[in-house]
Amino acid sequence: MKTTVMKAKDVCKSFANNGGQNHVLDMVNLEIYDGDFTVIMGSSGAGKSTLLYALSGMDKPTSGSVCYKEREISHLKEQKMAQLRAKEFGFVFQQAHLVSNLTLFENVAVTGYLTKTRTQKEVRSRAEELLSQMHVEKAADRLPSQVSGGEAQRAAIARAMMNEPGMLFADEPTGALNKRNTQEVLDLLTKINEDGQNILMVTHDIKAAIRATRLLYLEDGRVVDEMSLPVYEKEEARRREKQVEAWLSSMEW
Repeated sequence: MKTTVMKAKDVCKSFANNGGQNHVLDMVNLEIYDGDFTVIMGSSGAGKSTLLYALSGMDKPTSGSVCYKEREISHLKEQKMAQLRAKEFGFVFQQAHLVSNLTLFENVAVTGYLTKTRTQKEVRSRAEELLSQMHVEKAADRLPSQVSGGEAQRAAIARAMMNEPGMLFADEPTGALNKRNTQEVLDLLTKINEDGQNILMVTHDIKAAIRATRLLYLEDGRVVDEMSLPVYEKEEARRREKQVEAWLSSMEW
């Protein structure tokens, strides 16, 4: 039986809109399980990114609750939430969002000082190890403006992994990359999941979605269906893609 890492109960999110309310999330109930590579899909405007932000504490739900490792986190004060994000959550976005005047190494290392649990030597060692794992160690001393989009995104993944997060949240992490860089980033995400990293990713790209072990489909702010998949194997990619395409077609995606 799988262990629940994160749980959303009756989560709603509304935004003010021209004097009315725009209801983006509508009584979302779901559980995220330990070891899974969970992917959220859905049509444009379904609320995918809003759900990811509500689960990760980057935004607060209008109502309902989010629990992480049996701790209710959706109503934590910002200071406590910031501490939790720094220690337990990693984030990768469509754009790398690296600090422009810091090298790739410095962008990764600076995150390690936030939790104050490692010595300077340990932080440097961890940063070097991660940059090597992400295959960007040769660019460690370069600024973000001096590397490719793929290298910047791989450094962003290293930064997200710096504090060994319990959950890695990824919002369209390959959306701004070309085909080759997309493949490299997806291969890295697949590898770290196989090594035990929990991942929750939002994407509209089928080639990214097939890396999931669990797919959730969001429609009008609700999770309306899900699909389980075995661990990704490159040799099975095309068959897996057809399987996911058929499932999405049944959702009228």
